[in-house]
Amino acid sequence: MKWKCHIVLLLPILSCLLGLAQSASQGPVFTLIEENDFVVDTDRHYTQGIKLAYLHADGYLPFGSSNAFQRLPSFGFRGEHGKFGYVVGQNIYTPGDISLTELQPDDRPYAGWLYTGAVLQRRGAGFNGAATLESFELQFGVIGPPSLGEDAQTWVHEVRGFELPQGWQHQLHSEPGLRFSYLRAERLRTLYLDPLQFDFVPHAGFSLGNVETSVRLGGFVRLGFRLPDDYGTQTIDSLSTTAGGLPVSQASSWGIYVFAGSEGRAVLRNAFLDGNLVKRSHHVSKEFFVGEFRAGFAISWGHLELGYTHVFRTPEFKAQTEQHEFGSVFLKLRF
Repeated sequence: MKWKCHIVLLLPILSCLLGLAQSASQGPVFTLIEENDFVVDTDRHYTQGIKLAYLHADGYLPFGSSNAFQRLPSFGFRGEHGKFGYVVGQNIYTPGDISLTELQPDDRPYAGWLYTGAVLQRRGAGFNGAATLESFELQFGVIGPPSLGEDAQTWVHEVRGFELPQGWQHQLHSEPGLRFSYLRAERLRTLYLDPLQFDFVPHAGFSLGNVETSVRLGGFVRLGFRLPDDYGTQTIDSLSTTAGGLPVSQASSWGIYVFAGSEGRAVLRNAFLDGNLVKRSHHVSKEFFVGEFRAGFAISWGHLELGYTHVFRTPEFKAQTEQHEFGSVFLKLRF
């Protein structure tokens, strides 16, 4: 009987080491992300971004996505819940000195990226039964003047009383843009001391398209009370859109946590550094390897979650002399 007691005591520990039980069916989720480097008193490089996303409740798979969900290869993954959604957003990029009217050949180009897209996600049990997320996202839009990057930045600077940017006549030319991204993440819990929770979420994936082509590998840890049943906070250029609606049977509750993580990427193409694909434009020599460190916190109460991520990114092009920093604020409504 003694060995049976030992097995009983070890079962919770083993289950924590192998991963979390698969989440229950979840409702819809709406996410708003606003990013800006104003939090570190700069106005350069990736200077502003906004993204809105809406994911339907599990099982609502319109426009033929149900067939796609059923036909996706397993890759050692047992998909149990499917989610479909939509995204829309805009990113703005500028050189370091926006007061100059002349072209700055050694600094990154002025550029805007306006896009919309669709998301298909599936959750289930991966290796060792760990809770696993796979995300497929297709974004399509426009680079150049139709992206309204100049209009958006000029309007914000006028409202805030800041110096107006002077070099947008050198921005990238008009060009349709396409970005397909894939991400796979697993959620592993290595500590559970009620009420304190700690989990580790590694991820890997890639993006393809004339907007960006890269391969990525990273992960992060979270520590707090009542960690949400999702795969962590995403930034705008993450490979995945933030998921995690309330489980249909879950009552409203509060939670708070901090997180930190890093990601490395091998960049084969970045339109906002390499310039236009079809027509010759201003461009700079990019760095092939780029690293990123993120840290932040989030607070949730019932249907609402609010958080902040601070991002440190290594230089993205050869002439960039220092890392870039920006802040990312997100608001999530879970139904």
